[in-house]
Amino acid sequence: MNEDSGNYIIRKMRISFALLMTLLALADAGVRYQITTSWNGGLSGTFFVKPSQETNGWEFSVTFNKQVTMEIWDAVIKESATATTFNLKNQNYNPKLSPTAETGIGFVLRYTGDVVPTFTFNQGTFGGSSQATTVAPTTTRPATTAAATTTTKPASTTAAPTTTAKPATTTAATTASSSKAPGTCNTNSKYPYTEVIQKSILFYEAQRSGKLPASTKQRVPWRSDSALNDGKDKGIDLTGGWYDAGDYVKFNLPMAHSAVVLGWGILEFRDAYESCGLLSDALDEVRWATDYLLKCWRGNELYVQVGDGYIDHNYWVRPEQMTMSRPSFSVTPSKPGSDVAGDTSSALAIASILFKTKDPAYSATLLKAAEQVFRFGDQYRGKYSDSVPVAAEFYGSSGFIDELAQAAAFLNMATGNSTYLNKAKQLYTQGSLGSTPWAYSWDGKDAAVQVLLYKLTKEAGYKTAVESFMKAFMPGGSVPYTPKGLAFRSQWGVLSYAGEWCHHAPSFNNSNSNHAGSSIANAALLGLMAAKNGVQQTSYVNWARSQIHYMLGDTGRSFVVGFGVNPPNTPHHVGSSCPPCNWSQGTACPACGWDNLSAPGPNPNVLYGALIGGPNQSDYFVNDRSDYVTNEPADDYNAGFQSALAGLQYFVGKV
Repeated sequence: MNEDSGNYIIRKMRISFALLMTLLALADAGVRYQITTSWNGGLSGTFFVKPSQETNGWEFSVTFNKQVTMEIWDAVIKESATATTFNLKNQNYNPKLSPTAETGIGFVLRYTGDVVPTFTFNQGTFGGSSQATTVAPTTTRPATTAAATTTTKPASTTAAPTTTAKPATTTAATTASSSKAPGTCNTNSKYPYTEVIQKSILFYEAQRSGKLPASTKQRVPWRSDSALNDGKDKGIDLTGGWYDAGDYVKFNLPMAHSAVVLGWGILEFRDAYESCGLLSDALDEVRWATDYLLKCWRGNELYVQVGDGYIDHNYWVRPEQMTMSRPSFSVTPSKPGSDVAGDTSSALAIASILFKTKDPAYSATLLKAAEQVFRFGDQYRGKYSDSVPVAAEFYGSSGFIDELAQAAAFLNMATGNSTYLNKAKQLYTQGSLGSTPWAYSWDGKDAAVQVLLYKLTKEAGYKTAVESFMKAFMPGGSVPYTPKGLAFRSQWGVLSYAGEWCHHAPSFNNSNSNHAGSSIANAALLGLMAAKNGVQQTSYVNWARSQIHYMLGDTGRSFVVGFGVNPPNTPHHVGSSCPPCNWSQGTACPACGWDNLSAPGPNPNVLYGALIGGPNQSDYFVNDRSDYVTNEPADDYNAGFQSALAGLQYFVGKV
């Protein structure tokens, strides 16, 4: 077994022209196979396929030399003849394979013993005979994931578990089938937006806290149950939700904001999610957040944080093995938190719309809580970070009128009650929300309120405010640009939320965070939402596309972990940096500590779909796990990014 090389190059496949046209077009094809991680009795890896000509639909089979259980991503297990041979076909989103780029097809194998199985990659299984080549997999994880130069649609170079259909698991006794067949999904775009959305959903699965479902443990095998005692210090259950970023505090203000942005994106661009088979998994992820937020509402008390950032940041350990204190913090009538109440109400209201048909009882529960939390936040006014000082230097709030106005707008959408619309308009005036905001972020919702009120009223004043906001970000506006074309608000989280002021630097003064929190992805999202509502459609869609494409690889590198050309591979993320642990077998895990922060090479666990902080104003970026400014992901980073991707998918073929 070759320990020095991360892959084998196979050049032995020959196939007839007819079969070439009807199957994979893989004659003279290059196929690489690499192992990403391995453990006793299992491994995760990727086939990299480069056909000799473009395909539109493909099938092939793989035969292993011993019985295995196979979970395949970016392909569907069409059938399994035995426990060793698996017949695979394309997913709905990836029928086209480009001859100018490799396409990654990820999988997990589980088997008995410690001998890694070899396999035969079969051509012509579905229509004729052809040569097949037996391959022994490598065991050395490459330092980086290489990619072929592309001229059309860049293929992902690091395959991940797809969330369109749950990973198909096939054993000797079972045959997996794909999820429901989605409608027409237009994939005629430079980048595979649906694949990136799937990987973004996978990022949120990696961020999950609490008791994990089997599907998450299957798709993110390095994660397991964690923080199962959250809330016990108050005698309640506060398990669930998402960890905030690369660490383990649950800050409800950015978490609720992330759920709002994700849910709003599904609400606005539902057609894109549904036609591409992404809706079910996207809704599952929103529900993971709202289930937790419902637990946080206790009638006349709202829990707003679990964990202490000062304590948390003294540890570098897997979430499953945390032993530090995780205190719970709440806001009450005497210690108010209108801002986090507003965002919580918005998240619950949006979710009530999303689940109205799918789960009417759950929808009703969400809406009831959304209205209650809104009244609580509106009646007892104040900033949560004044009431919970331990949050102030991590996610300090600058105000709450914008959050209340946004919640009122979403409650109007959820209920049809004009009282909420009038309330949103009144708060808009009260808070002077019509001025041009610095950005749309976890702390500043003014721009979102402008878009919402224009959508709901079509009044010219709100449209003017939206156009003023977008003008600032577009070329010629007040926001500067990097040499390669990225709108650059601030170094912190430049790609998504540039006002992520100090996850790890609590001494930083963020008193101006409402005017320092910038999200290029969020700005792109609002532009796409405005475009969908008839405001400067071509201009805003093209600008949003340019910014998101920068993040996906237009400069020669991707800023999304596990996707595209030269993606980041050392995100500042504790769980991703720890050695793999096979939780399912109950064996002892390799140690993880501060040495892993500074360990050389890529993170052992690929944090698929995570958008990291990003480059500096000169477009410079370097993989450096210790640099949390440029290399750390966060829930709110991905929220605007994922919803903007959904918006771009919606506009494929339209603009």
